[in-house]
Amino acid sequence: MTTEDILKACPPRRVAALSRGALSYRTAGQGPAVVFLHGLAGNSLSWVRQFPALSARYRIVAWDAPGFGVSDAVEPDVEVFADVLCELLDHLDCSSAAVVGHSMGGVVAARLASGHPGRVARLVLSCSHPGYGDPADSPIQPRVEQRVRELASVGAAEYGRIRARGLFPAGFADEEAMDVAALIAAEARPEAIRSSTRMLQLADNRSVLPRLKMPVLVITGERDPVVKPSLRDELHALTPQARHIEMPGAGHAPYLENPASYNAILDEFLSPG
Repeated sequence: MTTEDILKACPPRRVAALSRGALSYRTAGQGPAVVFLHGLAGNSLSWVRQFPALSARYRIVAWDAPGFGVSDAVEPDVEVFADVLCELLDHLDCSSAAVVGHSMGGVVAARLASGHPGRVARLVLSCSHPGYGDPADSPIQPRVEQRVRELASVGAAEYGRIRARGLFPAGFADEEAMDVAALIAAEARPEAIRSSTRMLQLADNRSVLPRLKMPVLVITGERDPVVKPSLRDELHALTPQARHIEMPGAGHAPYLENPASYNAILDEFLSPG
């Protein structure tokens, strides 16, 4: 897929003026609302293989998290990210939605679901984790500035390729999926790398995950190279009330690697009745 193909497959960015600044997003379709939250190497374009498949039955909304796309960055606090998401739902006149949170997006989605349970009808945690839960006075992880320096030194295109390669399992051969992931990751901005990585470092959903009352689906990739097995297993242990599905052979981007299976799993879980 070329950049032009990706843009054709996704609706255009829109921008909402919220209390903490601008927030960009994409939306298409009619029906029950489903909000997609991307991971650290993504943005609203991450869902290029979900928009065409699901927007015939659902109102699909995909945000650019604070600092991504043309969204303004906010302080690195998961509660703030969740509040921004809640404001976006208000802007869209959406009282309740299913929320699909991938990786970083799952951390934000779980916090929204715990703090505003009436806003989340169903929750999908895709290749996610509970947050790292470091103390507030912990130093910033060295890899944060390393990535910012890498982006500056190698340029956006090469940075995107580096980040994309890290999403897929060894031996993955779908070059088109790789190219799409690289094009998306190449849009990274230093403020997004800094604020989102720090947010995940401090976020801790361990106390809230077991108490979620809405239907919850946890999707994992059998060969996910990003989420450590210990964090994956901890997420499973913290969500005994959830349905758990492991996608065989999948890495950290099953929405691109095997979109037919991923979309079918989502559709079955999200369908009313």
